[in-house]
Amino acid sequence: MFDCIIRNGNIVDGTGRCPFTADIASKDGVISLIARDLSGTGRNEIDAAGLLVAPGFIDIHSHSDISLFFDPHAESKIRQGVTTEVIGQCGVTGAPVRARHKAALLRLFEKSNFAMTTAEKEAWNWPSQMAYLNDLVEKGVSSNLVSMVGGVPLRLAIAGTNITLTPQEMMGIKELLNEELCSGVWGLSNGLYYVPESHFKREELIELCKVVREHNAIWAVHMRDEGQGLFAAVDEVIDIAHRSRVSLQISHLKLEGKNNWGLATDLLARIDRARAEGVDVHWDQYPYTAYGSGLIDVIPPAWRAQGIDQVLNRLPDKQFNDSLKQAMLHGTETWQSPLEEIQIEKIIVTEVKNNPECTGKTIGELATTWQREPVDAILRLFAIQEGSVKVVVPAMSEEDVEVIMQHPDTMISSDGMAVSPQGYYAQTHPHPRYYGAFPRVLGRYAREKGTLNLNEAIRKMTSLPASRLGLKDRGMIADGQAADIVIFNPQTVIDRATFQRPCQFPQGIEYVLVNGDVVIEKGEHTGRYPGRLLKR
Repeated sequence: MFDCIIRNGNIVDGTGRCPFTADIASKDGVISLIARDLSGTGRNEIDAAGLLVAPGFIDIHSHSDISLFFDPHAESKIRQGVTTEVIGQCGVTGAPVRARHKAALLRLFEKSNFAMTTAEKEAWNWPSQMAYLNDLVEKGVSSNLVSMVGGVPLRLAIAGTNITLTPQEMMGIKELLNEELCSGVWGLSNGLYYVPESHFKREELIELCKVVREHNAIWAVHMRDEGQGLFAAVDEVIDIAHRSRVSLQISHLKLEGKNNWGLATDLLARIDRARAEGVDVHWDQYPYTAYGSGLIDVIPPAWRAQGIDQVLNRLPDKQFNDSLKQAMLHGTETWQSPLEEIQIEKIIVTEVKNNPECTGKTIGELATTWQREPVDAILRLFAIQEGSVKVVVPAMSEEDVEVIMQHPDTMISSDGMAVSPQGYYAQTHPHPRYYGAFPRVLGRYAREKGTLNLNEAIRKMTSLPASRLGLKDRGMIADGQAADIVIFNPQTVIDRATFQRPCQFPQGIEYVLVNGDVVIEKGEHTGRYPGRLLKR
């Protein structure tokens, strides 16, 4: 007897080939037989008539590793059909933790709106990312987890908040990175736009990437700039990849700011040239025209080099305040402000430390309520929230999003966390990608706009990221593959999460199986948590 049989489904196998009708049987978490009119019985049988059966979606860029600690049964990803999440992105992971610089790491978490109790802070002592994730998975998770290790805890563990690294500190970071890679993480992630990783010099990154290359692992990077300095930032990471021979993953490729709009073809051509010259470079994309980040991004890096607290403490000084506002609006000699090319009034507040009534409001609405200019509203918001503010920023063009999406090697990601409308994240107003990225591609861009055909859209979510990672047992519907499967209605699948009402699950995702276990059944969570930690 099989554990599960899916009958009468139209199978899209993840390779990009045309669908075919067949039954699928699984046993012990693995697809064991695919055949027409399959005989035998299953302990669980699903009639997929009229539905598409696809490999479970692989979210190649996810931030669920921290959110799952606070909300372990989060459903926003599994209800999209995501059965594997590649976590630990943009340089931020929960570990490794070293006692002497632990406070600096926890302070960074708090500034990222992860409010922690005293007991949680005391218990946050995981010596490695794998140790942290083993404890997380033991509690139960819906999806499989593939993890990077972040450059933030690596740097803080060895050098604390030092801006300049000594040779000894650099050696310590490399040794710690080597330990993490030996433990089974899939690579290193860096968030070069953010303090403290913005302090990394190019030569230092090359040295770190050489360690990654020794392990045949991946370097995933949020570049130093995705706006006015985008092309220079792309050149930098390509140069690092070329000189270190590392396998590069550019995170959430996009063109921020009106001056960049219409240049997607040029951007992709630059990357394709690097590939033709032998650089191993890949990228992913989320399907939205707004990005999500910390509002701290609008403070010039030089001003926040020692942390946002240094800025907050000086805000009462009128001369400092006036100078800061000018820099925020117009940039500095060495920094171009993101506020120069966006409408400040349309920035949406998504998460705050205090006063949750601010969430969901735009900077324009807060400015009207407080009777002050938008830039003054931003500084008041910083002061009220002790520097902990997350936002969604409209900044990209729909045409560029579609051009990038159509490139055959673009992988789909969410750049979001697994969360729930209730519980720990109930008072947040997240980016809608947390709830809708994958159904949005299937519904809006494949069915409605025809940007991609459905088979190609599914390939970008399944076999393409699996191949990029080297996951040989996932990403396709085939004998011997893990029974990670999503069953959806191609006529109705769509995201329901919007910028105004983001905490809404998608429609059309009927069943999701993870390692052969049914986690979503007729659109509802079954209470099973069969996700595994996948080691490299």
